[in-house]
Amino acid sequence: MESLNTIKLADELTIKQDDILADTAKLNADAIYQLIDELKVLKHPIQEYFEMSQDEYYSSESDHQLTLLDMNNKLVDLHDRILTNHVDGYVDKDEINLTYNHENPYEDGMYDKETDFHVLAYSLKVISAVMAVAPQQKLTEIISKDAVLSLGLAVYALKHNA
Repeated sequence: MESLNTIKLADELTIKQDDILADTAKLNADAIYQLIDELKVLKHPIQEYFEMSQDEYYSSESDHQLTLLDMNNKLVDLHDRILTNHVDGYVDKDEINLTYNHENPYEDGMYDKETDFHVLAYSLKVISAVMAVAPQQKLTEIISKDAVLSLGLAVYALKHNA
């Protein structure tokens, strides 16, 4: 997906934040799933991961950023998220760095839609910033697989916990 489309999607999310969180507007999950797939970071389409066990993902693809506590549970049951929160470096020197935070939208046993929404919208803004200055291949090399999976998990939770 082009950087401009990613920026547009991130901006639309931000504009519709209050309505999406209040369930008066729908999250365009399909567009976000498509964007995630077009990043070509994960081996499979994002929707194939939702029913995968944490153990299967951990042993086959994870870059071990996520905190996986019950390896028998499905990935959609995972409470940890990786927020892509910052980009820096030197594009002309082929040095681009991303930094991450752990977020838990289920803190205190209650689902907090705003946390997942923040993971989604903010991460997309950072990803689009990288896409604007670096080739797709570079983004694919540097971004955490677990952070990309977290985007899909956030969308899934926002869609199913409404």
